[in-house]
Amino acid sequence: MLCGRQITRNFGKYVDKDKSGKAIRQKFLDYFITKNRHSFIKSSPVVPFSDPTVAFVNAGMNQFKGVFLGTQPPQYKKAANSQKCVRVGGKHNDLSVVGSDGYHHTFFEMLGNWSFGDYFKKEACELAWKLLTQEYKIHPSRLYVTYFKGDKDLGIEADLETKEIWKSIGVLESRILPFTSKDNFWEMGPTGPCGPCTEIHIDHVTTKNRAELVNKGLHDLTELWNLVFIQYNRKNNDSIDVLPEKHVDTGMGFERLTAVLQGKISNYDTDNFTYLLKAIQKNCSNVSGYQGKFGENDWNCLDTSYRILADHARMVTVCLADGMIPEQNQKLRRVMRRSFLLGQNIFKKDRGLLKELSNYVIEHLGPVYTEMEHNVKQIQQIIDYEEEVYDSIRKSAADEWFKLTKTQPELSLLDINDTPSLLAGYKEIRAANAKIIDEDLAFKLYDTFGLDEESICSLAKALNLPFDVKGLHRQLEQAKTRSKDQHSALPTNVFDELRDHNIPKTDRSLLYTYLKVNDKYNFKDLDVKVLKIIRNGEFVTEIWPENFCSVVLDKSNLYTEAGGQISDKGVIVCNGRKFEITECENYNGYILHKGFLRSQQPDLLKEGDSGVLKVDSEFRLKNMRNHTAVHLLNSALKKKKGATCQKSSKVTQNYLSLDVGVFGEKLSLDEVADIESTMNAVIRSQLPVSVTEVDSQRLSNFDNVTLIPGEVYPECGIRLVEVKSDVLLSREPCCGTHVLNTGDIGDFCVVSVKSLGRGTASIHGVTGDRAKVAKANGENLLDLVEVLAKQVRDNIDRPEVLNKAISGLKQQLNYSVEDLNILPVVVKQQCLDLLLKISKQIKESGKKNLRELVEVEMRNAVETGVSKTKNNREYLVHFLQSSAVLENISLQKATRICPDVPVLVIAYSEGVVKARCCVPEALRSAHFDAEKWMTQTVAAIFGSDLVPPKGYDPALVCNMKSKRIKLEEWHQLLEQSLEAAKKYAEDHL
Repeated sequence: MLCGRQITRNFGKYVDKDKSGKAIRQKFLDYFITKNRHSFIKSSPVVPFSDPTVAFVNAGMNQFKGVFLGTQPPQYKKAANSQKCVRVGGKHNDLSVVGSDGYHHTFFEMLGNWSFGDYFKKEACELAWKLLTQEYKIHPSRLYVTYFKGDKDLGIEADLETKEIWKSIGVLESRILPFTSKDNFWEMGPTGPCGPCTEIHIDHVTTKNRAELVNKGLHDLTELWNLVFIQYNRKNNDSIDVLPEKHVDTGMGFERLTAVLQGKISNYDTDNFTYLLKAIQKNCSNVSGYQGKFGENDWNCLDTSYRILADHARMVTVCLADGMIPEQNQKLRRVMRRSFLLGQNIFKKDRGLLKELSNYVIEHLGPVYTEMEHNVKQIQQIIDYEEEVYDSIRKSAADEWFKLTKTQPELSLLDINDTPSLLAGYKEIRAANAKIIDEDLAFKLYDTFGLDEESICSLAKALNLPFDVKGLHRQLEQAKTRSKDQHSALPTNVFDELRDHNIPKTDRSLLYTYLKVNDKYNFKDLDVKVLKIIRNGEFVTEIWPENFCSVVLDKSNLYTEAGGQISDKGVIVCNGRKFEITECENYNGYILHKGFLRSQQPDLLKEGDSGVLKVDSEFRLKNMRNHTAVHLLNSALKKKKGATCQKSSKVTQNYLSLDVGVFGEKLSLDEVADIESTMNAVIRSQLPVSVTEVDSQRLSNFDNVTLIPGEVYPECGIRLVEVKSDVLLSREPCCGTHVLNTGDIGDFCVVSVKSLGRGTASIHGVTGDRAKVAKANGENLLDLVEVLAKQVRDNIDRPEVLNKAISGLKQQLNYSVEDLNILPVVVKQQCLDLLLKISKQIKESGKKNLRELVEVEMRNAVETGVSKTKNNREYLVHFLQSSAVLENISLQKATRICPDVPVLVIAYSEGVVKARCCVPEALRSAHFDAEKWMTQTVAAIFGSDLVPPKGYDPALVCNMKSKRIKLEEWHQLLEQSLEAAKKYAEDHL
C-alpha cells in the first residue's frame, strides 16, 4: 500500500513554496493523503481498457466504475489522485471550443478524492471547503455552491440534504443555488453509475454577489470543483436503480484551480501552458508571439491557434504515452492532423513542430506521469509517422478535391486539408448513389473512413442529403457493446432451452490448473457427466458412432478459441467408448465439445452418462509454447522498434502469427535476426512465466503493460501474464494458456515476414521441434546454395545446367508455414540473394559471349559485306542480327570495327529499333555526311528523330532515337531502310 509519507517523498521534488502548478498539485495530494489518510491511486491510462462505453477516460471515476457498480471490491476505502482526462467526444466534448476561451481543453488533469462506502455528503463537503478556504486560502466571498433541485422524469427529489450541509458549514444561503439535472446530476455516459452532485463555482474578478450569473457561461465565473454523490445506476432502458453502496467522487480541474491561485483569468496564462506558448514562438520565430487575445481582438486567430496547438500538444503526448494508436482512434488522429495543419499553415513549419513540442510536454509532465518519460521514442516515432502519412494523403486528396470543386463548387466549403478522408467519404456516397445518409452508410463513413459526426454532417449539407444522426448514434452504441467474437453455431432456441431447463453453465474452474512433473506437463483428467447432446441444432438423447455432435458437460478444462488461440482437442471416455473432441466453443458460458463417437460397434453415448475428460496434452502444449512466444515476440519487437502496435495474433499447434503496426522504418531482416536472438536468450534463461489474477483497478497500477488498442478487457478476473528478464519485460493481460517456464518453449524461429500495407508487418514463427526443423532445413539449403555458388565458374559454359539447379533450389524457398520444409526467414533471404547473384553471373557471362558475337558479326560484315559505289567508294549498311538476342547493345562498339569506312548499323531488340551511322572526316562533303544519311533514310522510314551524341560533330556521328516498332511491321520497314540507306550512299558518297 502507498501511504502518505511515501507519496510526499515521490512527489517531493515538485514542491515549491510559491504557487506554481507543481506546488498546487502537491498541496492537494498532501492534504488528502497525509492529513486526511486517503490512499494514493496512480492515474489510469487515458485508454479505457475495461469500458466499451467511452472512447477516452474522461473523468477520475472511470477506473472505479466496477466499484460503484458493485462488481469489484475497492482496493481502499478512501483515495485521492490526479487523473489524466481527455474529452473530445460524446457527452463531454470540448474539442470544438478549445482555443476560443481560456478554460476548455481536450486534455486536463482532474484532482479528485473518493470514498468507497466510507464517508458521504457531509464529510465530502467539509473536506472540499476546508481545502479551498484554509489550505489554498480562497476567500469564501468568491465562492458559490450548487445542488440538485430534483427531476420528475428521473423520479428523484431535490437534494435538500446537501443544501443543509452547506448551510451548516457556513455558506450563505444566497450563495447556495439549485439547478436541474443538466448541471447537477452527473453521469459518466449514457449508462452506468450516476448521482446528484454539488458544484463549487468561483468568481475570478469580484467578491460581489453575482449568484444570478452562475452557470451562465461567463469566463470569469466558472465551475471549480464537482462533488458527485454516486448512489444510482442508469440502465440501457433509461431506468435508474439504487447502487449497493453510496460513494463519493469529486473532480476539480487542476488547470482551472491553478488559474485561480495564480490570479489568471485564462488557464493559458498559467505556468501549465506558458512554457508551451513560448516554445511555439521559439520554434517559429517568423511568427509574432502570443498576446493572449480572444474573440474580435484576435482578428487573425493567431492567439487562438497558439492555444489550440498548445492544448493539442499536451493531449497527443499523453495519449501516445499511454499506448493509444491514431489508427485505432480517429479522434486522436484528427487532433494530430489539426495540429499538423496549424503548424504548417499558421506557424509556417513544414514538418516536426508537434514532435518538438512533445519534448516540452514530457519535460514538464513526465516527472508526474512517468510513462511519458519511459515512452519518448514511441511518442515521437508515431508523430513522425502520422505526419508523413498526413502530408502524403493531404497532397493527393487536395489535388483531387480541387478538381471536384470545379464541377461541384459547394464542396469548396469543406476543409479537405483538415479532413483528407472527406474525399474517400464523398466517393463512397457517390458510389452508393445515396439519396440519404442513413445509419448504415453513416456508420461506414465513421468506421471505415474515419469521418466523425461533424464531418459527415458537413458533407451531407454540402451534398444536400438528409443525414440520420440518431441512427448513427444507435450504430455507435451497438458497436461499443458488440462482442468481438460473436458465435452463431448454437441456435438461440437451443440456448434458451438450456437456460430454461436450468442446465448449469459449464464449470471451468480447472481450466488453468496444470502442473509440470519430471519435465512433463500433467493436465488433470476430469470426471464429467453428459448433461445435453446437440445434433444439427436439436437436442437428442444419444450419439451413434461417427455422427457429428456437440456435448454439454457439467465441467471442462478444455480451452475454447479466444485471444487468437485455437481451441483444445481431447476425448471423453465412457465405459470404453471414446468421444473424440475436435473443437470446443464457448457459447455464453456453455462449453460445446464438438466431435464424433469413435467405435466399430453400434455403441451409444447417452445423455446422463458419466466418463472421464482428457486433454490432448501434446496439442495443448504446442499451443501453450506458441502463445507464450507471441507475448515474447510482441515485447521484443517493441524493444527493437520502439513504437509498435499489435493488431491481431493467431496461435495454433504448428505456428504463431503476429500482425503488428510498425511506426517508422520497416522491419528489416537484420532486426528480425536480433529479435530472434533476444527471444532465444530469454528461452535459454529458463525464466518463470507468472500469472497474476487482477481486476481493472489493479491492472492500472502496473507500469509497462502491453494492451491491444481497441480490446475491451473484463473488469474482474484479468490474467496478467509476465516474463521478466534482463533483456526484455513481457507483461500482458491474456486469457490464453501458457507454459510455466520460458525454457519449455524450446526454441524459436521466424519463418515468414510479409507486408500488409503501409506500416504493418505480418510475422509468422515456430517454436520447439518445428523451430529446430526450420533451422536444420535452413542449414542444409544454405550449404547446397553455397556449393552451387562455388561450381559456377567451372560450369559457366553450361548455363542450362546451372539454371536448372537454381530453379530446383528456388522451389524449396516456396513453402507454407504449415509445411515441413519451412526455413528461417533470414536464411531464406540469404539463399535468395546468393541464387540471384549466381543468376546474375550466368547472365553476365551470356552477355559477354553475346557481345563477343556482335564483334565477330561486325568483323565478318567488314570482310564480306562492304559495298562499293560506282566511283569505287566503300561503305557498309548492316542490320545487326545478333542484337535480337541482346537486351541492350552499344552500337558505338559495333561501328568502331570499321573506322575508315562510312557505316550505318541498325539494331532491333525487344521491340525497339535503333540505328547509328559514322562518316570519316575525309569522306564528308556538302552532299554526304552522317546527319544527312540518317535523316533522309532510316530515321525517315521509322519516323524517328535524331540524337546527336554529346561531344561529337553530328555530320560525322549520328544516332537515331530509339523507337518501338511492332513485330508485324518490322521486317518490311527494315527492308525499306536498308535499301534507302544503300541507295543514298550510292548516289551521294
